[in-house]
Amino acid sequence: MENKIFVNSFIDFGMQEFFYGNNGFSFEKHVIECLVHIYGKKALKSIYDARNEDAFSDTILKYGIKPNVYDNFLRDTSKYEKFKEEKEKNLAAKTDVTCTIEIELATLYIQRCLSFTPTNDDIAGFENELLNDFDVIKFHFNTSLEPNKTREFWEKKKKLLSDDIELVDIKPDYLDEFTYARFGVKLEDVRKMDYRMVDELNKYIRAKLKEDNDDSGNEKKKLGANTIITSGNGFIDALLIISIIVTEISIGMIYYFLHV
Repeated sequence: MENKIFVNSFIDFGMQEFFYGNNGFSFEKHVIECLVHIYGKKALKSIYDARNEDAFSDTILKYGIKPNVYDNFLRDTSKYEKFKEEKEKNLAAKTDVTCTIEIELATLYIQRCLSFTPTNDDIAGFENELLNDFDVIKFHFNTSLEPNKTREFWEKKKKLLSDDIELVDIKPDYLDEFTYARFGVKLEDVRKMDYRMVDELNKYIRAKLKEDNDDSGNEKKKLGANTIITSGNGFIDALLIISIIVTEISIGMIYYFLHV
């Protein structure tokens, strides 16, 4: 093979160590092992042997990864090589670039999973390679500013890959148009409500109808078709409370999904 550096010093050294080196640990080799899990051993070895840098970049980008993610990955691997030089002069030196690189690897893996649904074994295999090797754990303890940063990121993101999560389109059980009209509400407006708000509204209406039909002997005020319930009897207040509650729930759910 030629002595020309492939992509950059980090990638070149990692490829050489993974495909042709011994069983020793290096962070570069660890990163290539994760890339092999994502893109395939045969494909990456063939690319490395041919020193085909265009094919390497095309492979990394083929699942829809944005070019800037790939550029950042190369930038950060180059940063690590500079850190290694610093580490040789100061054994106590630590960095956050190691976790940054691993987080980028996790991002590449998740992006691939958007194209091909992973099995539980595949997810577990990648997780073990990324996080659970003893040499990797020891390396982070001695080198990283936040040894658990990658693990914390992965624990949040891997929820997106779980086949236990099923998105269900919940269709509210609407009452008939006339029933809503008796309470001064239009069916078309109800259809615009969150399903939880519809559920609470229906509970309220059913409870009031039950009271209206109660045979206790007490005289009730009958509701006509044009009766509008105002905040004087608590209906509008109830809707307001429901709206506030549902808004808070929705905000909480939006915040959750934006941060996992």
